[in-house]
Amino acid sequence: MPEESKLTLRLLLVVGVTALLLGGLFAWSKPLFPLLVGFFLAYASHPLASFLARHRLPRVLGFFALLLLLLGIAGLVLFVFLPAVVHELAAASQKLPSWQEVLHERLEPLLADVQKRYPEAFAAVSDKLKAYFEEKLPQLAPRLAGWLGQVLLSSLSVVSFLLGLVVAVVIGAYLTADFPKFLASLRRLVPRPVLPLVEAVVLEVHGVLGAFARGQLLVALALGAMYTLGLWLVGAPLALVVGPLAGLLSLVPYLGLVLGAGTAAILALLEHQDLLHPLLALGVFVVAQNVEGWFLTPKLVGKGVGLHPVWVLVALLLGGELFGITGVVVAVPVAAALRVVISRAVAAYRASSLYRGQPIPATLYTRPDCPLCRELAPALARAAELYGLAVEEVNVERDPALEAQFGGRLPVLVVRGEEVVAGKVSEEALFAALRRVLGGENA
Repeated sequence: MPEESKLTLRLLLVVGVTALLLGGLFAWSKPLFPLLVGFFLAYASHPLASFLARHRLPRVLGFFALLLLLLGIAGLVLFVFLPAVVHELAAASQKLPSWQEVLHERLEPLLADVQKRYPEAFAAVSDKLKAYFEEKLPQLAPRLAGWLGQVLLSSLSVVSFLLGLVVAVVIGAYLTADFPKFLASLRRLVPRPVLPLVEAVVLEVHGVLGAFARGQLLVALALGAMYTLGLWLVGAPLALVVGPLAGLLSLVPYLGLVLGAGTAAILALLEHQDLLHPLLALGVFVVAQNVEGWFLTPKLVGKGVGLHPVWVLVALLLGGELFGITGVVVAVPVAAALRVVISRAVAAYRASSLYRGQPIPATLYTRPDCPLCRELAPALARAAELYGLAVEEVNVERDPALEAQFGGRLPVLVVRGEEVVAGKVSEEALFAALRRVLGGENA
């Protein structure tokens, strides 16, 4: 393997392990959580702070502008959105008795029919449910008392959380003011031979994180607005609750769609007792998902930035399992950064001699006016990439001996001195012949 490829693979391995260790350190260490929040605020305000610094204004103004924006959003949620949600929930609570009657009317005939068709299974399930509730109900009161005690004691946790936020704001302000110095200090620690590669990786990670965070948040906000407006227009109950929550949960692939559509359809069925309104509620989610898939995500996130849904789900599961709620918060950004590191590591590995091996010499006998040669070219290019062939094209018109030997059967491919294919050949036949000649050594 060339020394450059070895250096690249080692460097990218060190970067990936360092990112995982730092993520684990922040997630496991609760005292460092304010530092994580402060660094995030400084990182998010860095573009605005840099813009202000270019106009000879203090960098910290960019941080306070971001902080005021976040406080404004929090104020809107607390004083505008939450009162509307409380009003909707209060109205829905008045409808609960009628919804219970609807459920009873709909479920009682169904349960009676199931009991008639499968009496033994129905009796077994009923007995198990009865035993479960008889066992769990006596424990309900002590559990409620314990929960209330935890709520009363949680005031200390609230105070600690607020103090942590204050510390995070102070840390964020200092980091924003000294962010260029912080970056310069890190740059001085990087070995000079690999500094260009490190800077390229960091800039790519920065671009991916910024575009992904902005895009995903904008997509979630747009979906929440479409869900809320659509559910309100079709008369679905709790539109101000279901819509925003479904939009927020859409940050996790398919979770907002499944929970939001299911909840909205059930509530619409209970409210209107027909099939039209549940179908309309489901239609809202279908339309919003099509708008998101065809327009919002390509425009706001981009195909090159977006993470595969499976990658996001695995990151969230691992983050939540290993680091709890903090791991869930940092899972997607860390996954986006690791995606860049892993993609570069894979590219370096595929460019190395360990992957490519020694090139296999191959000769393609052809002539300029050969239509079959042009047809063979795409398949031969794929075969050369797959099996590591070094193909040399030879024009038989330049040598009478070659013209006499191959002229009537062009194109002719010779690998390791053995004729592989001649004349018209399909891609499947070409690959089969190469596997036979190469003996499966590079397949």
